[in-house]
Amino acid sequence: MVLPIAGLLVLLVGFLVAWLNRNTYIGWFAYAPLSNQPFSGTGMAFLSPGTQAGLAIAVVGLLLLAFWAGYRLGRRNGAESR
Repeated sequence: MVLPIAGLLVLLVGFLVAWLNRNTYIGWFAYAPLSNQPFSGTGMAFLSPGTQAGLAIAVVGLLLLAFWAGYRLGRRNGAESR
């Protein structure tokens, strides 16, 4: 019973971190056809690093919940086959 509670807490913390670090600024860029330079978008992200970290934490929480659900289903099916 500890694993699903921990998974939910990690999931909620991840979403909270992502929500608090959301970026509200939307930038833009223009196409420059005569610059003879290829456009390189390194370092550009639509999500801030804090939002990315929060979503990664939420994914860990989802993985914990998926592991717990698979474990429970496996134990239940194993008990029925005996």
